[in-house]
Amino acid sequence: MNDLTVLVIGGSGFIGSSIVKALADTNEETICYDLIHTDAASAKSHWIRADILELQSIERIFFEYKIDSIIHLVGLPAIDYCQKNPHFSFLLNVMSVQNTLEAMRIADIPKIVFASSATVYGNHSGKALTEDDPTRPGTVYGYHKLVAEQAIRSYSENYGIKSVALRLFNVYGGNPKLGKEVISVMINRALRNEPLLVKGPDKFRDFVHIDDVAESFVKAIDSNHSNGVTVNIGSGTKTTLREVASIVSSHFPAAKVVEEQSPDNGTGLWASMSYAKELLGFTSRQPKAGIDAHVARYSFPRLKEFA
Repeated sequence: MNDLTVLVIGGSGFIGSSIVKALADTNEETICYDLIHTDAASAKSHWIRADILELQSIERIFFEYKIDSIIHLVGLPAIDYCQKNPHFSFLLNVMSVQNTLEAMRIADIPKIVFASSATVYGNHSGKALTEDDPTRPGTVYGYHKLVAEQAIRSYSENYGIKSVALRLFNVYGGNPKLGKEVISVMINRALRNEPLLVKGPDKFRDFVHIDDVAESFVKAIDSNHSNGVTVNIGSGTKTTLREVASIVSSHFPAAKVVEEQSPDNGTGLWASMSYAKELLGFTSRQPKAGIDAHVARYSFPRLKEFA
């Protein structure tokens, strides 16, 4: 990779900490910018405590450090919470991006890689989604992610900032204590010997491992194809919630699976990964094997209890 200094905004979070580690493994100089410092971030990364909603704070940091590229991960991915708190969603999912772009323009920082979301496509689809498919978000969170994408595109077109928006599908992996997605929820319930609740067993997701996601960001930072580019990051495979629960219960035999029907049973989103492979050389592991290996890591303490 090139000799770059990468500022990771939101680098202490669930996905951000994995990206910081992946960058450190390539010997990239990284700066982690976040309100919260966790031990999940790499010890090799310099950490700055700052508020992304304070434009002057961002500008100061941009001028104090020689930064070549930005990875923007700050957001509020809790869809239900965003629906109930649209203004807070706007601040974290849109305003944080606008502040970053404006500070980049002033400081003449040339490139941003943005963590967008598959929710910009809508609630469900009957085919693998390509980056050219219509965006029809059905939630406040999805709309705000799309607005953020459009803000980035406007700065790319008007001010020459290079950009890559990675539309993340269902990310799993990492420490389940930090994750709030369905697999982390199931692992935590199993560790507490609580039932695995499956609302809509035939609903499917496109699960992509967090280490593969981190790799996609590293590839995007290093890519020269970055003029307003949007790329799906998933596995390209459908996995139902029933299948996920079955994998988790295979490692936690005492965890009972409880299925509940849901009005949107049988629906979901999954990605076409052709463009990611073509543009970034990105492929991901198959989700069922990846989920199985991930759950197994956290089942050992539970198995010792049964011994």
